[in-house]
Amino acid sequence: MSGTSCTGNAEDEFANALTHYNPNHCPHPSHAGDLPPLFENNGYTYMSFLTNQFRVRDILGKVVIIHDSPDDFTSQPSGNSGKKIACGKIR
Repeated sequence: MSGTSCTGNAEDEFANALTHYNPNHCPHPSHAGDLPPLFENNGYTYMSFLTNQFRVRDILGKVVIIHDSPDDFTSQPSGNSGKKIACGKIR
């Protein structure tokens, strides 16, 4: 969860999403913006999770980014998770 827009430029179509939501400045994968892995099955995916890392009011207006590769849970800041492939604003 990052900035406030899913727009970008020719080099990064999601550039305006900015950086990970990390209000406590924790390293990856311990910051509030790190969500559980998203798994795909025949082109479909669904995710539901519980967290005590943030409240809904804290993330309204933020952006969720989906990357094309699995998170390695080590590399900074986004786990070497590859290219950004989708984006959505939390409303």
